[in-house]
Amino acid sequence: MTETLGASPSSDDSGRGFGLALEPFADTAEEAFFFPADQHLRALEFMGHTLWTRGRLGVVTAEHGCGKSYLIRRLLKSVDERVIAAAVQHEHNGPREFLLDILRQFGFTLDDDDKSDRRRLLERFIAHHAGNGRLCLLIVENAQSMHPSVLEELRFLAALKVDGSRAALKILLLGQPSLNLVLGSPRMAELLDPNVSRFSLGPLSEDQTAAYVAHRLRAAGVPDADALMPHTLMPRIHVCSGGVPAHINRLCERSLAWAARQGQTQVTEAVLDSAIEELGWQHRLRLPGVRAAGTDEAEASGGTLPVSEAWAGAARTASEAKLLITMQGVPGREVALGADRLLVGRGEDADVRIDSVFVSRYHALIVRDKEQDLLLDLGSTNGLLVNSRRILRRVLRHRDLIQVGPARVIYHNEKASAEVGLDPGETVCFARPGFPLAAGEDCDTSLLAFGRLDTSG
Repeated sequence: MTETLGASPSSDDSGRGFGLALEPFADTAEEAFFFPADQHLRALEFMGHTLWTRGRLGVVTAEHGCGKSYLIRRLLKSVDERVIAAAVQHEHNGPREFLLDILRQFGFTLDDDDKSDRRRLLERFIAHHAGNGRLCLLIVENAQSMHPSVLEELRFLAALKVDGSRAALKILLLGQPSLNLVLGSPRMAELLDPNVSRFSLGPLSEDQTAAYVAHRLRAAGVPDADALMPHTLMPRIHVCSGGVPAHINRLCERSLAWAARQGQTQVTEAVLDSAIEELGWQHRLRLPGVRAAGTDEAEASGGTLPVSEAWAGAARTASEAKLLITMQGVPGREVALGADRLLVGRGEDADVRIDSVFVSRYHALIVRDKEQDLLLDLGSTNGLLVNSRRILRRVLRHRDLIQVGPARVIYHNEKASAEVGLDPGETVCFARPGFPLAAGEDCDTSLLAFGRLDTSG
């Protein structure tokens, strides 16, 4: 480290020091701060699928800090008056406390020492609303800590029927991966059938981490996110945080606080190291494959410059449009966009070949049209992500981050930054290949796209 650690700066400094009215990395339910990572959109779709199909139970597991609670808040905001929901945080409660918490969430006003038959009250409440065409939903957070006696109450609730066959109560269980061990116990055999739906919410990738940080900064009012927290820091932020949003928030918050306290206009590598040391995460930088600060990067990468240096070189020689392509375990490369069209895919005839089972043979096409580079998805299986949004069509802008399977592609064209305005024909796709079918569906994807129809030709 090149700076001496002094007193730890206050977290309040993280926004105030840069003239921001909002804290970029605070725990907030503000809509503008929601980052639509692919796995989070799929988790929301999974929970909606559980809610509106015949299944009675859905299970979502993720490491602490991956955003389960935030997804619950978004789900509850999206439902209408047909759904009556109770969301309880299970904190080692006994069975009577568990039922009381549910009743209170459903609107009952009961004292702790009330002697009412809580099971019977819940049964009558759920049956009444089911008979009136409403759906009762129970969401249990931290379900991995359920006591065996609470499992009995949960099994009772899950067994409630309407019309003799239909489940009267929908249940979503959310917890850490150890929840799968709880659900695999013999006590849960009556609750779980072999076809129970489960979803594992993973952490953010390195590309998603970079897009997430930029998104949060822009939502807080930062005009140039890269100028405040350079993209060259993102590999270290990703490694130290593990891609867990809560850890990313914590590290970025401390980094901004350190930068503000030292009067710097951006987060430098030294500032980031100060935050990492304050949090006690230095050991994570010593994981295999992670370069320590100050090493000779060309030597560390076997003579091939890493993406940060490749980007710097491209910025210095900004001439024509080019792609900077990196993929773990493969040397980085640079591809000039000189031809009228450039094919990206796994096939041997692709102009940009990405050898991965997650990339289609003909995955995407870049077409030069009137000095603009137009990116098109060619019906690929796993889709294209541009700045963490799934794209079918987009006029590329300078520093767009494109993810093609495991490959990270940065579009470099300084002219596009000045000349390309908003693309009215941009088409965003929220499609989820391989997602379980909802009742009545005959297609394994759902599609929501927006743009405009070009009728000029």
